[in-house]
Amino acid sequence: MAATPHVSPTLSRYKFFSPSAVENRNFYPHQNIDSRRRRRLIKSHLQAHNNGTVISYGPRTTTELASSKKLWIRQTEVEQSQIENEEEEEEEEDMDDEASLLSLSMKPDRNMALLDDYEMAEELGHTPPDTNHRSGYVAVVGMPNVGKSTLSNQMIGQKISIVTDKPQTTRHRILGICSTPDYQMILYDTPGVIEKKMHRLDTMMMKNVRDAAINADCVVILVDACKTPANIDQVLKEGLGDLEKKRPPMLLVMNKKDLIKPGEIAKKLEWYENFTDVDEVIPVSAKYGHGVEDVKEWILSKLPFGPPYYPKRFFVAEIVREKIFMQYRNEVPYACQVNVLSYKTRPAAKDFIQVEVVVDKNSQKIILIGKVKGKALKTLATAARLDIEDFLQKKVFLEVEVRVKENWRQDEGLLKYYGYGGQIRAIYLKLGADAFSRDGFVRTKGVQFSLNGYPYYANGFNAYWLMYVASDPSQRPKISAAFQEASRHGLTVARTWAFSDGGYRPLQYSPGSYNEDMFQGLDFAIAEARRHGIKIILSFANNYVSFGGKKQYVDWARSRGRPVSSEDDFFTDFLVKDFYKNHIKAVLNRFNTLTKVHYRDDPTIMAWELMNEPRCPSDPTGRTIQAWITEMAAHVKSLDRNHLLEAGLEGFYGQSSPQSKTLNPPGQFGTDFIANNRIPGIDFVTVHSYPDEWFVDSNEQSQMEFLNKWLDAHIQDAQNVLHKPIILAEFGKSTKKAGSAQRDAVFNTVYGKIYESAKRGGAAAGGLFWQLLGNGMDNFQDGYGIILSQSSSTVNVIAQQSRKLTLIRRIFARMINVEKWKRARGYGPVRKGGHNIQN
Repeated sequence: MAATPHVSPTLSRYKFFSPSAVENRNFYPHQNIDSRRRRRLIKSHLQAHNNGTVISYGPRTTTELASSKKLWIRQTEVEQSQIENEEEEEEEEDMDDEASLLSLSMKPDRNMALLDDYEMAEELGHTPPDTNHRSGYVAVVGMPNVGKSTLSNQMIGQKISIVTDKPQTTRHRILGICSTPDYQMILYDTPGVIEKKMHRLDTMMMKNVRDAAINADCVVILVDACKTPANIDQVLKEGLGDLEKKRPPMLLVMNKKDLIKPGEIAKKLEWYENFTDVDEVIPVSAKYGHGVEDVKEWILSKLPFGPPYYPKRFFVAEIVREKIFMQYRNEVPYACQVNVLSYKTRPAAKDFIQVEVVVDKNSQKIILIGKVKGKALKTLATAARLDIEDFLQKKVFLEVEVRVKENWRQDEGLLKYYGYGGQIRAIYLKLGADAFSRDGFVRTKGVQFSLNGYPYYANGFNAYWLMYVASDPSQRPKISAAFQEASRHGLTVARTWAFSDGGYRPLQYSPGSYNEDMFQGLDFAIAEARRHGIKIILSFANNYVSFGGKKQYVDWARSRGRPVSSEDDFFTDFLVKDFYKNHIKAVLNRFNTLTKVHYRDDPTIMAWELMNEPRCPSDPTGRTIQAWITEMAAHVKSLDRNHLLEAGLEGFYGQSSPQSKTLNPPGQFGTDFIANNRIPGIDFVTVHSYPDEWFVDSNEQSQMEFLNKWLDAHIQDAQNVLHKPIILAEFGKSTKKAGSAQRDAVFNTVYGKIYESAKRGGAAAGGLFWQLLGNGMDNFQDGYGIILSQSSSTVNVIAQQSRKLTLIRRIFARMINVEKWKRARGYGPVRKGGHNIQN
């Protein structure tokens, strides 16, 4: 094994990598299970009246808003005959809209734009014809609850249909559209194949399945990988009908591969290849996105060349119906039909949306409305409006009405009118740039992180080797496997290097001269993190000679005639600083060859780090580091306002807090935890902890006492002095010097401190253990490495922390939304300050 690179004798630890190490190239993929969940609730002022009960959101005029900020409820009893007359009038008015409905029994002319008042031409624009453009229709079919909607949503990038654990929640032959300059993919997300028909509705839903397959340019058939393979020709005979006259290309997708072992996947894949008449078989986990890109590539290869189709809306009704499934139980959700009666775009005001919810029985109507002042319906409508506004990025006035139409599911005329006879009343357009969704960047809000408006916690890991390993394409499966396991254990953040200066297989051969293979390795690591829902922290440079470090920059400047002699000249010499600034610019402006997004615009990247553990022992006052961080933080922020920035500090106290310097381990570091982190542009605080390396002669008890004091002091200072979130960016315990019980004690202590602070709404926002490894990476093992696929007590501790922080995030999200709702309804002042979760 290669020698450990040199580090300062005052403070060493043996967690470095020798770039010349020869890796074991064996690879064993593992399953992925994620614990991420999406919750949204309530906010805003509202109006309500009952006609069959209408809930209206948003003022119709400024006068109304000024005169009454509180909820008002008006209930009016209307004779049934009057209701029926009104319904007939509305139906006659809606007949004028039939020309705007897209019939799926016939494909629209590609050259005709099917636009209505909802679609915004300024968002679509007009481009000249592209002879290489592909567009076409894809039928997604299968048995109930196999994940058809989930697969479609993954490919499109946002929900286009209800996704719940209840079978047969997709009713319409939903059309989801993924539109980019190169292609337009139109998905028929069909209802699950229904073996036992209960209503006329079920029969018409099955007709949708057959029509979708007939009109599609290709068919994607989903099966449950957890179940015993079966002859799909028999299982889907009713759904697909007779396709012999016109058989489109067919792909069989084995979904839920994350729930079975890799060996079983291979056996079942072989069975389907041998005993089914499909063109290809691909195993995926639609829930977590694994294999979805392979499915997408197959589909695109089958779509014909041609200009794009121009479809329209569906999401408003689907969002309302989703909220019904989330809020109500038993038969009620299945008995509901959601219709968008009116959608008026108002550029200078809130868009007006009128929605009706049709139910079978009056008892179902009472359940929907709620027994106390329509509370249940208000909650439903508020939650729906929030999601609609989130999607549109625009305020809307939402009016929700509940009506009873007995046995509507058996009425063929009503079913056709509601769109089950081969028509889609609204279509969801998804631009490739995901322009309407929230930006996905992690922000800071007080002493907490925030993602899309909700608290975010960084339970993650260090993996400095990601770029180096991924630079060899044959080794990339190790990267994929590592992210799979991390996602499976609920980890959310990875910290890694965006540097390798000079020496063996560098990223930067010399100032400004880059190794494209290494950059593509970093591209791949970021792309895989994105695919598995993990954020990345990228460090720009190293304090140590490993991977070049500040010594390499100084050597480059010396070779060009600069009078530099010490590594600490890195922080002061103008040429060295120019080299470093140019490297920052090169990284931020890097265009990812896989995701097609510049690093500076990629929300997968959570934060930049100025340097891994910067130290300047030649200036113990800390002024040199202070000036350098100030200058470089301003430089980064001038180039990128999207991402967070941290300095990479270990947490050593300096002259600004002399009483705390007694906590420091022995040595001169030239940093000042308080002063350095007060610098404008430094968004959050970091601290590292290695008592086993810092106090090598101390016993286990002394090291644990230090760890407790070290963590308490920094969390309190981040909370009360710096007023910024803090991440324990490196911690661990080498098993070369202790057993797993001692390592578990360290992890439990660190995680316990984070949890106790986080549940009170405190500054501790997460921890990143050193370090994550994968199978076949023995030469990277430094004693700190943890392989998640190898069951151990430490792995269980890590997974438990993920679950606890996820629970905290959900609780805080719920509390935030409830308080916003109360404030909007005028229920008194909302408590300011941090939240607190009781045990």
